[in-house]
Amino acid sequence: MNVRQYLLIPLAIFVFSILILGFVYPLMLNGIGLIAKNNAEGSLIIINGTIIGSYLIAGKINNSAFFWANYNNSFVSGYDPYITVNQALSQVNRISNSTGISKQFLINIIYENSEQIEEQDLFIFSPGQRVVNVMELNAILIRKYPNIYDKYLKLNSK
Repeated sequence: MNVRQYLLIPLAIFVFSILILGFVYPLMLNGIGLIAKNNAEGSLIIINGTIIGSYLIAGKINNSAFFWANYNNSFVSGYDPYITVNQALSQVNRISNSTGISKQFLINIIYENSEQIEEQDLFIFSPGQRVVNVMELNAILIRKYPNIYDKYLKLNSK
């Protein structure tokens, strides 16, 4: 093998890598993002043209009119939007007292939007436990009762 062949093989590998990693891979990821648009954009909650959050991440909410994620557990970061149905039910009185929304309506939306956990989730949720997404519950409340929640979110301030 001469010097030219020793240089040609690494150069070919370099050009091939640039083509794959610089063009094919980014185009493939962009295509997947176009197919799964909602997930690629962060599953945003948009109400009246205003982004109020994401279904995937729960931010810390200090307002008693909203469902809260699980902040007091040392196992979780506070950004996981899922809490158990029992944790959601324990917040019904606070939300009802703060907003005047009926307790029965709050209980109904908790059960209607709960889902069954089928596998272990880092010792937080056990298999078979029912959980609910607090961001989903809050979005339902905001859409159903805009007159109550507009003052908290300033949705009509445009």
